[in-house]
Amino acid sequence: MNHQQLEIEEDSLPEKFFELQNNELVQERLIWQHLTRRKINEMNHIPDEDCADWGDD
Repeated sequence: MNHQQLEIEEDSLPEKFFELQNNELVQERLIWQHLTRRKINEMNHIPDEDCADWGDD
């Protein structure tokens, strides 16, 4: 497929298609950011075995 064919195909698609596609990409990125932050927070709250306070004082 050459560049000219691609332009014709893109021009024939409705503008709403690109808006929806962009919206889905933004939503997906936000979901991944949320899940990543959540996982990092969970990992930060787990105490290391060496540093854990087991009440042996």
